[in-house]
Amino acid sequence: MLIDVSYFMSGPRHIENVSVAEMPSPQSLAVNEVINGYIKAFQPEFLRNVVGVTLSQAITDYLELIEREKEDSSDEVDISEEKEAPQSGYAVLCEKLCEPFADYVFYHILRDANTQATITGLVRLKCANEYVAPLKRQVSTWNSMVEKNKQFVEWAMSNDCPFDVQITKNLLTPINAFNL
Repeated sequence: MLIDVSYFMSGPRHIENVSVAEMPSPQSLAVNEVINGYIKAFQPEFLRNVVGVTLSQAITDYLELIEREKEDSSDEVDISEEKEAPQSGYAVLCEKLCEPFADYVFYHILRDANTQATITGLVRLKCANEYVAPLKRQVSTWNSMVEKNKQFVEWAMSNDCPFDVQITKNLLTPINAFNL
C-alpha cells in the first residue's frame, strides 16, 4: 500500500486510537482495520486520477512487489550487510504521492464519520463525546491535498520526473463549505 496508519497518528490528520505498537489495544486494532480498509478501497481510484491508468497499474505492481519482498525477507538481517539501494523512479513517485493520498483518505474518512451502515440502513453512532459536523475539516483536508497535488504536478512537469503523468483536474480544484 502507498501509505499506512502512521499517517493518521498526529497532526491535522490525527485519528483517535490509531497505533503502530506491537501490542495495540483492541480499540486500536479496530481503528487500524478501518483505516486500512479505506486505504485499500481508495488507492486504485486515487492513483488512476493522479497519474493515469497505465502508470497507476505500474505503481500498484511496484507496491505489491515491495510488500512481497518485505514478507519474504527474514527478520534477522545482518545490519553490516545491508546496503542502501538507490531509489527507483517508482519509489520517488510513491514518496511524492504519500502525503496527498493520506489527505484523500482522511477526506473520505471524515465524509463517512458519525454513521455506520447496517442491513436496515445508516445509523448515527452514539458516543459520550458531542459530535460536530466534519464539513470545515473536510474542506481544509481536501484543499491541503489540492496544494500538495499542485506541487506534485510542478515536479511531474520538470525534468526530474521520468514519467508521463496525467492528473485529473478534479484533484487540482479546491472546494469550499458551500460546495461551489
